[in-house]
Amino acid sequence: MLACLLNSQPTDHLPLPSRMLAFGDGVFETCLVTGPGVRFVDDHLQRLREGIVRLNLAWSDQDQQRLQADIDTLLKPLNSVAVLKIILGRQSAGRGYDYDPATQRTDRLLQLFEYHPAPWYKTGARLVTSGVPASINPALAGVKHLNRLDSVLARQSARERQAEEAILCDGDGWVVEGSMSNVFYRRHGRWFTPGLDRAGVNGIIRRRWLQVGDDALVVANIKPSDLTDCEAVLIGNTLMGLVPVTHLDEAPIARANEAELASLRTQIGLNVD
Repeated sequence: MLACLLNSQPTDHLPLPSRMLAFGDGVFETCLVTGPGVRFVDDHLQRLREGIVRLNLAWSDQDQQRLQADIDTLLKPLNSVAVLKIILGRQSAGRGYDYDPATQRTDRLLQLFEYHPAPWYKTGARLVTSGVPASINPALAGVKHLNRLDSVLARQSARERQAEEAILCDGDGWVVEGSMSNVFYRRHGRWFTPGLDRAGVNGIIRRRWLQVGDDALVVANIKPSDLTDCEAVLIGNTLMGLVPVTHLDEAPIARANEAELASLRTQIGLNVD
């Protein structure tokens, strides 16, 4: 880790008790930092605000200003590409799950890491279908909250089977997402992505693609079999960008056309540093 701030103060530990540690009571963003600053910073901050509202975290204009000041402090001496993780966690006196809305505060934890892109970001990813189901909870669907144990377990499916990513499905067998990415596939010339009304994280790449307009990306119910019977599959997140999928459960997948992939990256803003 290059640096860490907790409520604007350098630190290497969390104070106890911590609701972030005990309950995963908070939200987070993982951001790519390039020369000009945080890539897609407005999108990340918007998703943070949405998570703050959904979790009813205490947050004021002054908190927002302090967060921006913390980001500026960490990035000012930086002269290389890096990863910034922003964690907002509920701080509240008391014991157990309950908290007093009138007295709660929100901790700001910022961590800066070196960026080490994996070689497969450029060459393509092998996917497997995980036996770990996605956690279903419409009240939290789409939010990048701190409770990510289904993704933690699913990642081991990829490791054990020598793949780069694992696909999570819900209990009815519908594809939700990858353990660390959103999923996209093309059929009959159109791009589709799973709906996230019951589970999953609404990733920044997915959000930006949906904003392109003109049905550039269509939300649909998707089965794993759809991903092997299509024209191309991609996975994406802020750090990897858009990555073509080469295999699913060892079955070869048709590779996305490089010209189309370059065009998609441009539309989403991935070709702009």
